[in-house]
Amino acid sequence: MTTIFPAIDIYNGKAVRLLGGSYDKVTVYGDPADIAKKFADCGAEWVHVVDLNGAEGSGDNFRIIEKIASGPLKVQSGGGLRGEARVRSLFDAGAERAVLGTVCVSDPELTSRLLDEYGEKIVCGLDVKDGKVAVRGWKEKDARTPLQLGKELKAAGAKYFLFTDISRDGMLTGANVKATAELQRELGINVIASGGVAGMDDIRAIADAGIYGAIIGKAYYENKIDIEEALEYVRS
Repeated sequence: MTTIFPAIDIYNGKAVRLLGGSYDKVTVYGDPADIAKKFADCGAEWVHVVDLNGAEGSGDNFRIIEKIASGPLKVQSGGGLRGEARVRSLFDAGAERAVLGTVCVSDPELTSRLLDEYGEKIVCGLDVKDGKVAVRGWKEKDARTPLQLGKELKAAGAKYFLFTDISRDGMLTGANVKATAELQRELGINVIASGGVAGMDDIRAIADAGIYGAIIGKAYYENKIDIEEALEYVRS
């Protein structure tokens, strides 16, 4: 069964969306804890929280994450987790899973240690731009493809991947179901699809392809998708 992860991106304490990962194209949607409660009321089990201040290197939103985690939802969160202390702080705030991004590329030793210590609580982010892995808040590119990096991380003990097609993120142009399904098949590991989910057609395609998870972000905030309907479909 595909797991639905409704998303909350937090910037300066507010729930926001960035268009194409650009920090100067921000839409504010309100209070993150209120939005999390709505997701729980819809029957969601998980919420995917992105700490944009963390990703940008301008502080963190752990207090708000703690507030969300004190409710009924399990929190999966990433953004700026570039050291052991920050990962520990995130778990101390009550998060169930931590999504690593840049460190998966820049610091294989740290990634390996975190995978050894936390196991299935670690999700390795494969953010992709033009077929290559993107790092540092999507500002730089690595020479490796997602599959190449994915194989290295799997060997280090990774059990979950978050595959984000940056070119589609926040664009409502449709999820990259083909690439996500291929990656999951090639790696033989749970992969979460992220970026571009625009409506129920995407959720159906993701679920029908047997993909482990789907992030629903902007489509929810723009009223293009009903979380209850998405949950109903994947659970049927």
